[in-house]
Amino acid sequence: MEAYFDESGIHGGAKVCVVGGFYGKEGAWKNFTKQWNAILNKFPELSETGFHAKDFFKSPRQGIYREWTDEKAGKLLNYLVKCVSNNLIRPIGYGVIVDDFEKLSLKNRLWLTGAKFRASDGKHAGGGCPSKSYYLPFMFSVLGACQISNTTHGERLHFFAGLDRTFAGYATQLHKFLREDVRIPPDLRSKLGGIDYPLAKDTPGIQAADLLVHLMYQHSINLAEQGQLETPRILRQLSKRAKQNQKFTLFNAEAIREMEDFATERYASIFQNQPRRY
Repeated sequence: MEAYFDESGIHGGAKVCVVGGFYGKEGAWKNFTKQWNAILNKFPELSETGFHAKDFFKSPRQGIYREWTDEKAGKLLNYLVKCVSNNLIRPIGYGVIVDDFEKLSLKNRLWLTGAKFRASDGKHAGGGCPSKSYYLPFMFSVLGACQISNTTHGERLHFFAGLDRTFAGYATQLHKFLREDVRIPPDLRSKLGGIDYPLAKDTPGIQAADLLVHLMYQHSINLAEQGQLETPRILRQLSKRAKQNQKFTLFNAEAIREMEDFATERYASIFQNQPRRY
């Protein structure tokens, strides 16, 4: 199994952060890659760069899309969305409202981002990313893909993120935390494969994740500012292959409060009733 991920909103001052992408079997990715590249070949200017959502969706469009007409841009987008929805690659993604995460206590931000604590007195023993809200959507996306995929016993889900993005360095650290976090059930951790960073311009899976996450990010900003909104049509199309009852989650104050309550409860029970365990 393979998963291709991207992020949006890890830059300073971002209101929300989103991590997500697509996962599927190797055969499905081979079919998808062949079709995606065939689409790009219809637009010669994309042959060297691949698809980049940020420049494509800017108003006015930037980079290689600067001189494109709306008709040409619409044709490309339609082709790409159909390519995703016609292949058996499944979307997954989570977001977090940064300010709501940062209002948590330091202890709970440490707890929720993979920190370890001493069994003797419950004090912080290392690890954790209390200043990095993107750990939450990353953790839920990675573990969620492992949990709901068809990965069988002995199989692993290998992850890919773009080398040409700041996210690469963070992803290595966070992936390592997940593989070592003893609070995660061993059978789930055993499904975690490796993580690698190919160039996005050469990797259709990462370009597709870029498309999905860019739209999730824009939708998340609107949700944070205006509350519940209808999911945009293109985002619905890209999510066509989502598993039943699966939905995109934006962790707002209410959702984070539930996690905080759970963390406080688990923290207390582990150090009061099971002092020899993390």
